[in-house]
Amino acid sequence: MLMITPAAKMRFRELADVEIPEGLALRLDTRTTSHNSHTPPITMCVGEPEQDDQLVEHEGETLLYVSGSVAEIYAGCVVDLEEGPEGLRFGVGPPEAGHNSRS
Repeated sequence: MLMITPAAKMRFRELADVEIPEGLALRLDTRTTSHNSHTPPITMCVGEPEQDDQLVEHEGETLLYVSGSVAEIYAGCVVDLEEGPEGLRFGVGPPEAGHNSRS
């Protein structure tokens, strides 16, 4: 299972507060094409939830759906917020990256 820190969940909550058309949801998925054989990057999109998606909830509210392929490829990894030159962004790291802030 892909783990998401409380800080990242709060940011996803802010993103999910925008108007998303009925029947669609915020999703984490892999890009359909990859230019090399490395692990495919994760993309965030608005789309229809799929049968193998895993729900990410916070305080009883569904924040987003994680595709089965992302959950499998990144099992045990942690999604957290990172400060970069462009501002806040999501980063994916090894399990120990979020060991103090998992929920």
